[in-house]
Amino acid sequence: VVNQLEVNPFLYRKNTLTFFESQGVKIQSYRALRDGKAFDHPVVVQVATAAGKTPAQVLGRWCVQKGFIYIPKSVKRERMEENAAVFDWTLDATQMAKLDSLTSEAHLATFKELYR
Repeated sequence: VVNQLEVNPFLYRKNTLTFFESQGVKIQSYRALRDGKAFDHPVVVQVATAAGKTPAQVLGRWCVQKGFIYIPKSVKRERMEENAAVFDWTLDATQMAKLDSLTSEAHLATFKELYR
């Protein structure tokens, strides 16, 4: 069973994800790249620069490393290739922790306002 949820470093709902995973449900990340809205976030840019990757690749790799199904959407060949280049490298524990910390109370409140 697969459940598609909005999940990315800015909306990382650990309890929800842990529950589904404990039930054997695989998570497909919806809006993994946040429609490009996080590409200029200072933490994402810093991690991307340190890794020698693009912000899109960092967000995609975060999903892959978390074990989520990552299917980015694009109609442009160069972006498809960029988005697919997330399987032959890793983010280190410090980088993952920095990305994990990007979920804020404001992001959670916006999510709740939109979907509840």
